[in-house]
Amino acid sequence: MRLFFVFACLLGGAITSMALPAENAARSVLSAMTWKGQVNLGGPLMSITGTAEEIYKQIISINPNYDSELGIDSGHSAVKRGLEPIKKRATTSDDWTCDYGNDVIAESIGAGVRYLYSIANGDCSAPPGSPGNGGCTVSSCNSGAGIFLCNDSSNELHTTCSIVADNAVEVLINCQRTTYAGGNSWTTNTHGQIFSRDRSWNVILNRC
Repeated sequence: MRLFFVFACLLGGAITSMALPAENAARSVLSAMTWKGQVNLGGPLMSITGTAEEIYKQIISINPNYDSELGIDSGHSAVKRGLEPIKKRATTSDDWTCDYGNDVIAESIGAGVRYLYSIANGDCSAPPGSPGNGGCTVSSCNSGAGIFLCNDSSNELHTTCSIVADNAVEVLINCQRTTYAGGNSWTTNTHGQIFSRDRSWNVILNRC
């Protein structure tokens, strides 16, 4: 049931907003995320700044055929694995915690994950930082639910957006809590943090 909910989230839409993260992430250095990748099949690499949602919309405005050529409807393996069974995702670390951050709506995180998979043919970035004071970018912010990419190394981070999405899904799967919301409705919340295998960067689900 929980896995079904996760992938139902990935297929949903979202409303975009952007603000500072709450509490735990307050010490982080925030900047806008820069994506670098191909917008047109066989074309040059381009750099676009914003959240995954904003970047995707800019890409589509440049190339309306992006989804079928390079994006979520193409044969690009990095994109397809996010929408197939869970075993198709990249292997992430087991170094995650549900004790970090504040509750956000899991469905809104799922919508942000889908946007990250939609731009998975390119790299997502984060500025230099240090352990406990990471350089973070807002990869996604939907209805107050944020996905943050945070860099704990002294060098600028560039990693594929699909890996950011894979790590966000790992937290989403392991850190869900469903509560009764009255009538016939239930609310599923999530929050947490997961580190890369070398602990040089991490992904956070938190309020934005």
